[in-house]
Amino acid sequence: MTLAISIVIALIGPVVFLYLLRGFDLHKTAKFSRNIVTLICGIVAYLLAFWVNRSIIDAGLATRTQIIRVVAPVAEEILKSAILVFLVTRANFNYVVDGALYGFGAGVGFALIENVEYVTGRPELALTIAVARVFSTNLVHATGSGVIGTALAYSRGQRGKARGAAVILGGYALAILFHALFNTMVNAGTFLAFAIGYGVVGMALIWYIIKRGMDVQKVWVAEKLGMEDRVTQEETRVVSNIEMVNEVLKPIEARFGADKTALVRNLIYKQAEIGIKRKLIETAQSETRRQEIEGIIQELVKDINDIRKQIGAYCMMMVREVYLGQDLQIWNLLNARIAAAGPGQKGGGLWDRVSERMRDSSTTQEESKS
Repeated sequence: MTLAISIVIALIGPVVFLYLLRGFDLHKTAKFSRNIVTLICGIVAYLLAFWVNRSIIDAGLATRTQIIRVVAPVAEEILKSAILVFLVTRANFNYVVDGALYGFGAGVGFALIENVEYVTGRPELALTIAVARVFSTNLVHATGSGVIGTALAYSRGQRGKARGAAVILGGYALAILFHALFNTMVNAGTFLAFAIGYGVVGMALIWYIIKRGMDVQKVWVAEKLGMEDRVTQEETRVVSNIEMVNEVLKPIEARFGADKTALVRNLIYKQAEIGIKRKLIETAQSETRRQEIEGIIQELVKDINDIRKQIGAYCMMMVREVYLGQDLQIWNLLNARIAAAGPGQKGGGLWDRVSERMRDSSTTQEESKS
């Protein structure tokens, strides 16, 4: 029973971390289906890495310690990143949020099968090993490939091949170094608490990357999304303030139900992706790539038009009015606070303090004249 529980923890734990990070992708640009692909490719990467490491040991080219501290970090990070190199070259790849989440997924896939091997290899310590690996080694694997995915994604926006190559090499170097330091510490017998802390720091780094990437994407959406794609100004404001989408949709759900709300939410995500794609056209390094991205935008526009028909004009009007209504509520709140700070209010208020200062100033002037 303990072994079975340990295996469940070893398999579910890393996936939970991936699920939590996907929640920060507010524009939903990182496709779930592609994360499944990266998970599977991470498993394949583990099998290949195991074969590489074992072959080097059998050939007498390195000791087990050298494999752990040097060879494994290099081989594993390169193999985990193979699927990322492929995905980043696709026209429907977006920005660093995609790179970080796809990379994290590849690392999680790698960790899953490695967890099972370690847990079943020491059944008397299965539960301890499962928990310790989920919060340490697994996060290190996911962080390393997440950093590489970020670097690959960021390099797409760099003008000039030399600069893009430097970004990619920097990402690989950072991921391998992060992995190698962890392996060295664990091999030297570091405390479990420190190993877990190291893994948590890695996940925090990926969270920070995703957050910064989302900030950039929101700017892109506000800048590029507009009437060219038949998106009104009010809709653009909703999409560029994506963190407020749940508040915007509450009255929609109350009025029109869950099905219409799901359609509106899907519409918002597709509009956001159009804004991001419009920005990516500017950094496309070939005319062929620009045409591919433009083709994707046209498909998104068609999807949006179909979704609008399903939503209906009345529901769309309410979406815009709800968002504008929130602006009016802010102004009403501001006016109420100003009124509350008016003369005669308890505590003096803003205008009382201004009046007092004016009286003091007048008194001072009269005394100086006398």
